[in-house]
Amino acid sequence: MTTGPDAPLAPGRCMALLRSVPTGRLLYTEGALPAVHPVTFVAPNGEIIVPTGDDGWFERFDGGLLAFHAEQLEAPVRTGWSVVAIGRARLVRGTDGLRGFDGAHGVPWGIGTEDPLLVIDVEHISGRRATLPWWPGACS
Repeated sequence: MTTGPDAPLAPGRCMALLRSVPTGRLLYTEGALPAVHPVTFVAPNGEIIVPTGDDGWFERFDGGLLAFHAEQLEAPVRTGWSVVAIGRARLVRGTDGLRGFDGAHGVPWGIGTEDPLLVIDVEHISGRRATLPWWPGACS
């Protein structure tokens, strides 16, 4: 991988960057149109785990293919990164979905034993470093 300011990121680096932020976006289709849903998540061991809070809305994704996006852009220095992961989703119950979570920082949410988790098994991941251009009147 190249290391320039707008360079692609290696898959391992993409997963590490996902672990550094608490929120991302599920990307899916609804009525043949693209749709986006913001979520909180953790990303241990090649998985993306989203708490559903026993919200039946997430059941539609069980067994389906999803994309997931997260990014971090630092406005003052105008740099950052963006990562997109694609994988098959599955619903699991409670802490069974956290088997790969190392627990170094504690359980990420107050999870009831019967609350489902949406787990995306990452099959493809890519990302890029980003350098935002300066222009007159740009926000800082």
